[in-house]
Amino acid sequence: MIINRLLYFFELLLLLPVFPLLYFQGKKLRHKINRLPSHSEFLALKSHKNAPNILIIGESTAAGVGASRLETTFAFQVRQQLQEGYSVYNLGKNGLRAERLKRLLLHGQQELSSKIQIGVILIGANDCFKFTPPSTFHRELKEFVQLLTQTYGVEKVILSNIPPVHQFPALPWIIRFFLGWHRTLLIREIHHLQKVMPHLKYKTVKQNLDKSFFAEDGIHPSDLGYEAMARQLKEEIVS
Repeated sequence: MIINRLLYFFELLLLLPVFPLLYFQGKKLRHKINRLPSHSEFLALKSHKNAPNILIIGESTAAGVGASRLETTFAFQVRQQLQEGYSVYNLGKNGLRAERLKRLLLHGQQELSSKIQIGVILIGANDCFKFTPPSTFHRELKEFVQLLTQTYGVEKVILSNIPPVHQFPALPWIIRFFLGWHRTLLIREIHHLQKVMPHLKYKTVKQNLDKSFFAEDGIHPSDLGYEAMARQLKEEIVS
């Protein structure tokens, strides 16, 4: 992954001269964009006693930010599409980065089933916004997947597509450019992990999204966006 480290260094060199502009635009956006509530920070959607258990854990998409109500969040729609075949547990935290995944899991573990068959991780957008070093993202994600498989007995870990930060309608083009660059670096780290971790599956989705995918803030998924995400995950689980 030496090439990825060099690309990150080059990214930082390009960022330096435009950082004041990005900082100023980011500060304006924080005041301009409506802060939407979370609807699903913790959910336990149980099925019959012998149903396999799915754990969904991650950032604002797991927390249901952008959904209009609980029933249209990602986790709830996954449970609906899988019907009675699975129990779904959900832990989400707005603003979460990869380095905080373990803490979130430990915080909510008492409410989870003792046996989880499938883990679904929603992470990466905030690591793009914070320009997390690819090596750090790699290490934290690897340790978390190992925690799921070795401590919790998870048989399959699905890492959902990193949110399309380069397509967020609310963001100026120059911010989308650098976020897209960093997203590519993080995805390259995931592909490398996939080669050495047989339990890990990265769900790659080609995304040319229209405005209906996004909520009113132009960043998080809408009800329709979460429905599409849930449908894609269902296909991965039942295949």
